[in-house]
Amino acid sequence: MSILDAELEIELLALRKEINKLREENDRLKIIIVENELEADLDKFKVISPEEQICIDGIKHLAEVFKNGTFDKNDAANFDILHKNLRMIRGQSIGDKVKKSKPADVKELLKIVEGNNE
Repeated sequence: MSILDAELEIELLALRKEINKLREENDRLKIIIVENELEADLDKFKVISPEEQICIDGIKHLAEVFKNGTFDKNDAANFDILHKNLRMIRGQSIGDKVKKSKPADVKELLKIVEGNNE
């Protein structure tokens, strides 16, 4: 075993401990929510991960670029990446059989920007 392997093993062990610690805290918080009958209150809040927010913000920025008429090939590629990532984050299927990825439709871009992407 090399030094690099040993370091990776130690880091992996530390990450596993952190994951277990966070799972225990999550379970404890879920119990508190149930005990205090707060489940209904949670439905009022839409929790967005930082990654999802980054995708949304990037798509909004590209929508502004599109509206200004300066949308180019690189912007289209960036939109396609952001759109795919957003769908994956939200657990939406991209498709079982992906032949060739095609860029997302401009209508889809505008739908996401307007908030009608549910």
